[in-house]
Amino acid sequence: MENKAKIAVIGSYAVGATIRCRQFPAAGQTVPGHGFEMMHGGKGSNQAVAAHRMGAEVLYATCIGDDSFGQMCLDLYQQEGISTEYIRKSTEGTATGAGLIYVNENGENEIVIGLGANNEFSSEDIDRIFPEIEKCKILLMQLEMPVETVLHAAKRCKEAGVSFVLNPAPFRELPEEIFRYCDYVTPNQTEARQMLGISLSENISDEEVGIQLCNRGIKNVVMTLGEGGVLLVTESGSRIVPGIRVAAVDTTGAGDTFSGAFCVAVAEGQDPNKAAEFGNIAAGLAVTRYGVVDAIPYRKEVDSYRKENK
Repeated sequence: MENKAKIAVIGSYAVGATIRCRQFPAAGQTVPGHGFEMMHGGKGSNQAVAAHRMGAEVLYATCIGDDSFGQMCLDLYQQEGISTEYIRKSTEGTATGAGLIYVNENGENEIVIGLGANNEFSSEDIDRIFPEIEKCKILLMQLEMPVETVLHAAKRCKEAGVSFVLNPAPFRELPEEIFRYCDYVTPNQTEARQMLGISLSENISDEEVGIQLCNRGIKNVVMTLGEGGVLLVTESGSRIVPGIRVAAVDTTGAGDTFSGAFCVAVAEGQDPNKAAEFGNIAAGLAVTRYGVVDAIPYRKEVDSYRKENK
């Protein structure tokens, strides 16, 4: 693509160990599994790869261990054609992040992640690379590194006029101050309620949750609804952007694919509705395949789907 949009993605890299099973084990239960795989993961890494495959020029930064898993990270980005200049190694001897992923026969997943070296990425790291972040249209971050680092980056983006996008996953308690620095947030329905401190059992609509988040300072709420698509809540109102109909086999990484693709579309100048539509297609195509990085589609696939399904 000519005149590629440039975006920054700062966030975790972790190796994922995936195993498939008929049903998730209950506490203390052992169940038979199959199809064990080691694969690339980490929300920040997944989103960076998705953004790159959607056609953006990506600045990716994280912290990895000086170990074989860390080398897997570097190999991935060299293979994808993304610069590894801002991927640094732990100075404390900490291991690269790793996650355990269980996928049941319905394509649903449960994940446990140890963040490892990702926790070393600090505000000082943000300051060190910020001259390059300022050249980007958007900075996309998640919550698989210290909240203090994310908050510092959001503040700096606000000062510099760089759009800041927060994918609040996996959810951690956030200082409310960060809301006013967010141009977009991309939570799922559970994470959106957690951002407000609302009980998941409380009877409140997704739309009202989105409105309350906007009232606390967030400019645009982009709430993912799984197969239901996306709820957009902006200053001009709210609407559902429907997802595409597919036979899902593995939903792992679908949210990351959406966030990466959505940010690319916004950076290219598409309005939030069109950007959400673009992200829905990318995520929809991803869930029809097993794995995470292997499942992330390329721009030509999304454009082809758009053309064939006007």
